[in-house]
Amino acid sequence: MWQSLWSQIMDLTLVVVMLRFMTPILLSALGGLISEIAGVINIGLEGLMLISAFTSIAVGSATGSWVLGTLAGVAASVMICYGMGFFSIKLKVDIIIAGFAVNIFGSGFTIFMMSRIYGVSGNYSPSGLNNIPAINIPFIQHIPVLGKLLSGHSLMVWIALISVIFCMLLIYRTPYGVHLRSVGEAPEAAKSLGIPVNRIQYSALAWSGVFAGLAGAYLSMGMTSMFVKDMTAGTGFLALAVVLLGNRNPAGIFFGAIIFGLASAVTTLVQTTPGSPIPSQFIQMIPYVVTIIALVFFAVRKKRRRIVLAQG
Repeated sequence: MWQSLWSQIMDLTLVVVMLRFMTPILLSALGGLISEIAGVINIGLEGLMLISAFTSIAVGSATGSWVLGTLAGVAASVMICYGMGFFSIKLKVDIIIAGFAVNIFGSGFTIFMMSRIYGVSGNYSPSGLNNIPAINIPFIQHIPVLGKLLSGHSLMVWIALISVIFCMLLIYRTPYGVHLRSVGEAPEAAKSLGIPVNRIQYSALAWSGVFAGLAGAYLSMGMTSMFVKDMTAGTGFLALAVVLLGNRNPAGIFFGAIIFGLASAVTTLVQTTPGSPIPSQFIQMIPYVVTIIALVFFAVRKKRRRIVLAQG
């Protein structure tokens, strides 16, 4: 077993699998970051990804276009986020309750629609689906090590990596980013300066919906070619942990997503390695154990920072 696992590490299979698992975590975490910075914590990422995943594959299989499928999934996710904004911003419902409602709704709604439209309850696997394409870089793809590192990955992997840079520029290099941080830190002060607090918070939730929608579309039309009941399997909650671990910074979130993606990749490789003496139930615990360790690390770091500030 260990020899087989080591060979997969040496031939960069671990890196390739890590990038696959990292992508939905990174995208949804970036969405959660923008909404949290604006003071509207979106814990409904799990439900948003489920709705997007189902909508994407439904539209993609009906139209034969992965582009239309992805856009439909993103649009559905953004619409749900505007609904969350209406209840939390307009009607003053607790945003945490609204997020839990979205998670419950996303799970139940997708199962119901899959049963009503396609007559199946466990999974829907359309034939002839055009998946989100992989990008093969000319010349580089034939170089032994560099080719496997940089070429052959899904387009959504590259979108996720570019999104990190985009979010850094959006949050720290634009007037909108200044307004976003002002609204999250001191909404009353921002309102007194003429900043439209409600509009900024609605837009932050919309951005959250865009990134969660991309993550959901990737789950059903990038990582797989099907929709499976509750296929997110806690990815949205892992993304929330990454937001905390990343210290509310896109670069930190990127490294946090790598850690969780690596944990999921190790889980998959160990489970698929023949002759593994480790029980599968124990292997499946790895990502969640990493989550607990990450949150403990975040709590300790936050406590030390408070002590330093108090002493200073």
